[in-house]
Amino acid sequence: MFAIGTDLFIVSGLLPALGHDLRLSVAAAGQTATAFAITYAIAAPVLASVTSRVDRRTLLIAVLLVFAAGNALSALAPNFEVLLISRAITGAGAALYAATASAVAARITSPERRGWALAIVYAGMTSAIALGVPLGSAIGSIGSWRWAFGFVALLAVATVLGVWPSIPSVPGAPGVSVGRRLAAIRIKRAPSALLTTALWILGTFTVYTYLGTELEKVTGAGSGERSWLLLLFGLGSFAGVMGGGRLADRVDPGKGLIATLTLLAVVLAGFGLVLHSLVATAAGLALWGLVHWSSFPLMQHRLLTIGGGDGDMLLALNNSAVYVGQTAAAVIGGLVVGAGEVGRLPYVGAACEVLAVLALLAGSDHSARSARWAGPVSKSTVPETTPTSSDAS
Repeated sequence: MFAIGTDLFIVSGLLPALGHDLRLSVAAAGQTATAFAITYAIAAPVLASVTSRVDRRTLLIAVLLVFAAGNALSALAPNFEVLLISRAITGAGAALYAATASAVAARITSPERRGWALAIVYAGMTSAIALGVPLGSAIGSIGSWRWAFGFVALLAVATVLGVWPSIPSVPGAPGVSVGRRLAAIRIKRAPSALLTTALWILGTFTVYTYLGTELEKVTGAGSGERSWLLLLFGLGSFAGVMGGGRLADRVDPGKGLIATLTLLAVVLAGFGLVLHSLVATAAGLALWGLVHWSSFPLMQHRLLTIGGGDGDMLLALNNSAVYVGQTAAAVIGGLVVGAGEVGRLPYVGAACEVLAVLALLAGSDHSARSARWAGPVSKSTVPETTPTSSDAS
């Protein structure tokens, strides 16, 4: 997840150099993130179905090799078209790896520690923001953006050497059709939960995809300053995901999400007000990362509880929702940047977080009304505050 997180977030800091080298506008260069995200969104449920019978450790190894090959192609891409293809390859590999890693963590962990286990998985991604992204950006500024993608490819290969001896063999499951996996969206509260995820990621990535451009044009930060600013966002993110994991094991995930998403809307709006100050921007980035990533373990814990025996299917759909949101963010952010309003991106992001809170509240209200009239609770509608042993399997 550290390698995937580095690949996912590194593009933001490389957009100015990448666009200059390939003679692209900033908005066009940002669509490399779109290619990664849209492939991820489509591939997650499809590839999970096709590979459901494969041993999980073997699958993780194979996917990492595909992911490494995609990044190697990104590093060597002679033009924009090949770069887009390479980003699609890496997006497919990342989609299957993330969904598989989350499911394995849930299967080998007791229910009362599930939130912490999911936080550890995604601590790899937030560690990438703290360490991998600034390091990759520094590599790109010293040499070329191509070297940064090569660095990610080497990370993936190194990870293969670590995963094989350290992850236990976990048998696959009986084959489940793509239609059956997609049908999990009909589980009560799942649609509103997935919409909440998409809007949550839309709010942050509308700002983050073009963060390098914002820091350069609005804050006036040079390449060296941008690296340590990204480091502060990453440190806040790491603290947030670990704290969110602890929180998910102690409070009702739905109520915790309402609090963190509301606070995130406030933080993004405030970030827009302080972008012209380097010191205030640094503090805002650390706080933004902290609040944003504290929401993710709460979301996943809630989905596993909502889904019951189909919790792993909801996790795959949730990964798709994440990248649907990221795809939309690259497009919406590109329109705002293209209109010359890069400084307004944080306000757009804050508005999206408000919509995420409303979507979450709408699903909760529906749940409360339904509970007054519902009969016995089915396996797929386990109450959010009562995890069962079937959730972990």
